[in-house]
Amino acid sequence: MTIAIGILMVIVAAAYVAAPFFASTPAAEFSGTKPVTASEREHWERQKLEAYAAIKEVEFDHQMGKLSEADFAAIRDKYAAQALEAIAALDAASAAPLRQALTGRRARRIAYCPSCGVSPPARANFCPGCGRSLREEAVA
Repeated sequence: MTIAIGILMVIVAAAYVAAPFFASTPAAEFSGTKPVTASEREHWERQKLEAYAAIKEVEFDHQMGKLSEADFAAIRDKYAAQALEAIAALDAASAAPLRQALTGRRARRIAYCPSCGVSPPARANFCPGCGRSLREEAVA
């Protein structure tokens, strides 16, 4: 009886540990046309951190004399490319809302007040002559 419980515990633990290897979630690829979801952002953050850690480890192995100069350069370049890819994807994802805001419609100021014809100062929100709002939405 004790042996059966022990075997069952080993099987459950092995299944728990191996479950992520059999998960059917594909790696998220970044596309500049769609918004980045939280899982995609986590993917890129994880890739960046793993590449940084790998670069540090490769540099340490090279300093300890475990890697030749050619191997060090090849491996470091590979992980640097992965880190740069992740950084570029994260930068593009963080720039997307800014780009969207900049291409959206902005309130523009008018050159002359439609009520009294006074030319307001450059950063004025209201006409100094009559007090009317100088924003495009207020004029339209």
